[in-house]
Amino acid sequence: MEDQTGREAMLEFYDDLQHLGESSEERLKEMEPALSELLQSISEGAQELAESRAEDRRHSRELCAALAAYTGWLDVTLELPPEAIPEFYNAEKMFLSPQGNLVVVDRQGKVESKPLEEYPTEIVLTVVWNALPRLRTKISKHTRRLGERIRLLDMISRELRDLPTFPRETPEE
Repeated sequence: MEDQTGREAMLEFYDDLQHLGESSEERLKEMEPALSELLQSISEGAQELAESRAEDRRHSRELCAALAAYTGWLDVTLELPPEAIPEFYNAEKMFLSPQGNLVVVDRQGKVESKPLEEYPTEIVLTVVWNALPRLRTKISKHTRRLGERIRLLDMISRELRDLPTFPRETPEE
């Protein structure tokens, strides 16, 4: 129903513009407030869109920096499923480097590497979605290995403390 009314209004507007008579002039004056309101609404919407896009970009960069901090701190490369991002339809391998670069190797062996933050937010979110479980696994493995090392060091330390000690010998002896 609304489409039909909208079409009729457009046709009336067009007809009014075609017949540049008195009714056309009156009609244009009547339309001026509606056009002004429409333009104001567009301006407000555009301002809100610009602010939202800036906030989206800021959050995306912060997310990339945090992820790069963890991959760099752990010095890990996170392999990602190439089919996760349709934009890289020709990708054979894809991974996130310790420096936070998204590395894509295509089927011909060509390598493309650039910082994740340079990609659109949709790609950043897809990479993060696929990287977080792998990051969790890497952190768990590092924690387990570190725990084993700490237990070994603790055992050696205890054993060394329990060894019998000898009194210090003087140079005369």
